[in-house]
Amino acid sequence: MFDEMDEVVQDYDERIRSARESAGLSQEDLAKELNEKASLIRKLEHGETLPSDDVQRKLERELGIDLSAGASPDEDADWEGGSATGEYTLGDVVERKD
Repeated sequence: MFDEMDEVVQDYDERIRSARESAGLSQEDLAKELNEKASLIRKLEHGETLPSDDVQRKLERELGIDLSAGASPDEDADWEGGSATGEYTLGDVVERKD
């Protein structure tokens, strides 16, 4: 189930704000277009909250941006963990905090 979910990009707040300003929309105008509250747009642009899947889709459609940070093939290519059997162990995944 979680393998199919995309993460939100780290700079989602900047992307939303920049796209909104480029479109000449105020936070209130964008909120009306999305049928959401202006306070939600403010929180998103300040990085205080992550967009729900529904809000993310609305923002992407309305502003013509991509907020998904799906794993790229390059990220997987750098991974060199795993046991001799080709399966990962807990030690391959966990980072110790000493």
